[in-house]
Amino acid sequence: MVSVAIALALATLLLFGGWAVAADVATRSLSAVNAVLLSYVASIGLVGGYAVLSRRPIAGTSTDIAFALGSGVFLAAGTLAFYAALTRGSMAVVSAIAGLYFVVPVLVGVAYFETALSTANVVGFALAVVAVVLIAS
Repeated sequence: MVSVAIALALATLLLFGGWAVAADVATRSLSAVNAVLLSYVASIGLVGGYAVLSRRPIAGTSTDIAFALGSGVFLAAGTLAFYAALTRGSMAVVSAIAGLYFVVPVLVGVAYFETALSTANVVGFALAVVAVVLIAS
């Protein structure tokens, strides 16, 4: 049986893949900033509608709320950079390099959150990095 976390991760993979393709097509005639703006309008509608329908109040510590807002800043800046890269390069190469984003949380997790990595984790991490480098070359 597949865990809910794995199923949602697979859905994320497919949805982010669709996002990359749609972003590439959008930036053929739209500037990166306008494509991002329009995509965020759609995002606000979807997430806002879900938040209203699920009736979940915004509740959390001020630190957690600050980190949620900060993550939005990182996401917006990263999205702008991604769309700008798409206007100047190949979707396959840009997506492969951007796909290395997982390096940052792994390193931060190990350095600051005492995340333990097994030998298999380290080997898998290294192989993923090598794969992306090969795809991007």
